[in-house]
Amino acid sequence: MSSNTTDENSSASMLHGHAAYVAGAVKETIGNISGSEPWQTAGQNDKSAAVDEMRAAKEVSGSQTQNPTVGRVEEMVGKGVGCEGMVEEGGAAKAEAMGP
Repeated sequence: MSSNTTDENSSASMLHGHAAYVAGAVKETIGNISGSEPWQTAGQNDKSAAVDEMRAAKEVSGSQTQNPTVGRVEEMVGKGVGCEGMVEEGGAAKAEAMGP
């Protein structure tokens, strides 16, 4: 049962990491607009934790077969929200799925 839980958590952590990054970016932006240093700091901390979570999820997932469409979507969403990790991951997934 623990291996299923690990598999479920690794999939959820990648998704959660992306969502947490976006939430952190929003929080940081609110802090920038309002001049609230605690909001800025909290947003930066949330983004940093999200990047760590996504890296950990990537290590756990290893090499999964990627769909080039999923890679393109991830890359575009990453560009839209300013998440460099999503841009890199999406580009890599797209390239891997399309092969040599």
